[in-house]
Amino acid sequence: MRNVLSISLPNKLLAKLVQESKEENASRSEIVRKSLQQHFFVRELTKLRDNAISELARKGIVVSEEQIFKTIS
Repeated sequence: MRNVLSISLPNKLLAKLVQESKEENASRSEIVRKSLQQHFFVRELTKLRDNAISELARKGIVVSEEQIFKTIS
């Protein structure tokens, strides 16, 4: 089921959305949906990373961002 959401955007952000829509040959709704999906994905990964770092720190293990990147790459 689809729902309709109305949002207000500053002119510059709307202009970027319109331009991206034209460049990607996609509707503005598609661009916004994709952007929200990416936003939530990044937030979830950040939470997982932060939780893992905290758990390791509790065990006395210190890791760097570079070590994490190498591990997941």
